[in-house]
Amino acid sequence: MHDLPAPYREARAADEAFWKEQEKRVQGATGQPACTLSGISTTLIAMEGEFAVVIHGEDECASCFIHHGPAAHRFFCTGLTEEHFVRGVTGPRLRHCLELVIEELAPEVVIVLGACPIEVIGDQFHTVVDDVGAEHPHVTFRALHTSGLKVGSQTAMLDWLYSTLVGLPTKPPLDPSWRQAVADAGLDVVDAFLEMSPRALRDSATRAASLPAPAPIPREDCVAFLGMPDPRDLGGERDEWMTVLADVGLHVIGNLPYGASLDDWQAASHAGAVLVLDRENFRKTAKALEAAGAPVHDVPLPVGIAQTDTFYRILGEATGRTEAIQAAVSARRAEAQQAAEAARARFEHVRMALGLRLQNNYKTDLLASQGLGDRAAFVELGFDVTLLLQGPPEKRDRFMEMYARRGLDVQLEVFPDPWSIGDHLMDRFDIAVLADHMRAECQRARVPMLVSRMMHPGYAGVARNAARLADLLDHGS
Repeated sequence: MHDLPAPYREARAADEAFWKEQEKRVQGATGQPACTLSGISTTLIAMEGEFAVVIHGEDECASCFIHHGPAAHRFFCTGLTEEHFVRGVTGPRLRHCLELVIEELAPEVVIVLGACPIEVIGDQFHTVVDDVGAEHPHVTFRALHTSGLKVGSQTAMLDWLYSTLVGLPTKPPLDPSWRQAVADAGLDVVDAFLEMSPRALRDSATRAASLPAPAPIPREDCVAFLGMPDPRDLGGERDEWMTVLADVGLHVIGNLPYGASLDDWQAASHAGAVLVLDRENFRKTAKALEAAGAPVHDVPLPVGIAQTDTFYRILGEATGRTEAIQAAVSARRAEAQQAAEAARARFEHVRMALGLRLQNNYKTDLLASQGLGDRAAFVELGFDVTLLLQGPPEKRDRFMEMYARRGLDVQLEVFPDPWSIGDHLMDRFDIAVLADHMRAECQRARVPMLVSRMMHPGYAGVARNAARLADLLDHGS
């Protein structure tokens, strides 16, 4: 290296320092690193709404994420070639693509994502986006300098995206009774177009048109959730708190991000209370919501009795309905307490391995509390829990310091490779909670396995979780 000219030595030293800094940052957290272009695209393609996504880069840049979802037909690419990069003529191509998207799709929102080559040449493409936006004021534009060049975490990527979405112009949710009023006026879609005569259809449309415009739901009656579990992962059942909130007269804007449409994201800033699972993961989003006037409250993952207690207490305080909520959940809590007491007699001292840092899936509930959202519920049921964290074993002290700062007293083992986890399990653990692709290793070690984040939430989930865990111990996975 000393034989190289001074400029080369300086460049190599700077490059080495950069990568060492990235390694230090990644190894100091239990979340997996993520490409922002891939992660944001994967999230947006699953969202419904009147929007478009333009990937500014090569055609191959549009192949780094899944290609199915409600918004698959809303993705476009500028299709840049080497000539465009070399000559520095990427702007006209982007402008032409944006103009075509507006003309053909008429979206309310356009999000432009940069790709690695764009960042390499330092293309300030947001200036083109701003110019096109000024010419089309009826469309909201956002330019994000995404890429896979900077090593980042899933949580940072999601926070960036979510803060962008809640920062869009606010669209208050409308009173849902208006839709019923339209149907009552005779304009039910199925009846109108399949069974009604043209005259009857015209009369129904006239009655519906005479109805007053739908009114926005008052802010104090609206609640939004961010980062809570996806009900679809657990059979699609309605979350317990959704029923509770309906009983006390509150309107839930959405369970962001899961199943949330663009309208839901834009309505979130109208909420009288936003409950966020692990605010530390969503600092930018919380700041954007508060700037729009929506109070943000940090809540734990509502799994197990203690964490569910805290969840409902904060929910009651945030909405001013503490007594009503406590009355609505009291019977559920009593049943959960009985189930937990029976479970502790069954699971006391059963050795459990809880795996961390084993997958990139952009699941907010799995990322909460550095992946430890379920740990308290397992301990509450009587399990003797040891954390198995994939990473460099020599960094164990760093991870222990991180947990100590969170006030956690944990048992921790660090292992280097996913395919070696079976050796850590064999003859040492009775049950494991791991990512689904670890099943073969568990079978090799003869240890029954529960897939990560498959614990049902709420008081109603306590008995179900205990029964599932007992079945695994008795009959294996």
